[in-house]
Amino acid sequence: MPVVSLALELRLVGCTTARQKTNQAEAILDKLRRHFNVSVADLGAYMPVDGTALGFAVVAKTRREAREILDRLTDAVAAHPRIEILKVTFDEL
Repeated sequence: MPVVSLALELRLVGCTTARQKTNQAEAILDKLRRHFNVSVADLGAYMPVDGTALGFAVVAKTRREAREILDRLTDAVAAHPRIEILKVTFDEL
């Protein structure tokens, strides 16, 4: 069973404090975890106040299925009005 991971570097529009960044990142992670049933992590602890990095991992029957799940997840993040995606990195194990 393949494991595919995704790292997204994001700009969170309107965040001016670390507390706002944390709250917005946690809300995004919780929603994506529930909707897509993936493992998630906040990787952006030391990034600027308006930036963060989120990590996702999925195990699926095929690499194609895992990649499709993470592609849909990326599209969902891109559709959020207060998020700008700066960098997308996929890694297959």
